[in-house]
Amino acid sequence: MAALADTGLGESFKRGFVALIAVGKHGRGLSPAIWIAIVVIIWLTAILIAVMIGKSLTTGRIEQAQTRMEGQARELKLLQRQNRFLSGEIKHLKETSQTLNQIKEKVFQINQRRLTMVKWAALPNRGGNWINRIDSYLARTPLNGQGRTFYLAAVDAGIEPRLMPAIAMVESGGGRANANTNNFFGRKAAGGGWAGWPTKEIAIQNQAHYISKMWGRTSSPFEMKGYATSTTWKAKVAGQMARI
Repeated sequence: MAALADTGLGESFKRGFVALIAVGKHGRGLSPAIWIAIVVIIWLTAILIAVMIGKSLTTGRIEQAQTRMEGQARELKLLQRQNRFLSGEIKHLKETSQTLNQIKEKVFQINQRRLTMVKWAALPNRGGNWINRIDSYLARTPLNGQGRTFYLAAVDAGIEPRLMPAIAMVESGGGRANANTNNFFGRKAAGGGWAGWPTKEIAIQNQAHYISKMWGRTSSPFEMKGYATSTTWKAKVAGQMARI
């Protein structure tokens, strides 16, 4: 009925229906032709009303369909944007994965070369002699038997093999008077106080990489500016190196 009212035909249909009732009351003597005409008018009016109602309903459905299509188009655009974003993320992850694999392979190759170098350096006709000399130098100290550890750590870090044993002798008497647990190098901790390590081996390896990081592939205490405040420290270490 709302659709009928919207077409503007509702009131006309009402008036026509009232007029038809009036004719029926007062026009019983009408001829058959007039009655046929009246019936035709009513029939045509009914068809017109049905057509207008159908048109109104069809227009509403079309508008609803258009609204749904517009909503679906917006959702499709959103999904396309999300798909592009996810595609970019997947590409980035693939590139990152390839980079990480390359880094891992490079690290593996470096470690293999380092292992080969350390094994080569420890052979009797190469590092073996140095190991024995360092062991002899530290024989009467708590660091006795650490010659191999000192030598291999030095080779791994690229520093002079005699440098660390000499520093240990100057700083702690070869481990007799450590500043802290296994700190026979007189090293300060980064946060203050004295550094410490759980084992002698770890301390020696840490010291080797510390020297390499701070002063590079050094071979002399005179290159180690800032390690100690004493003005005679460098000469003392050099003198101890000469004894090895």
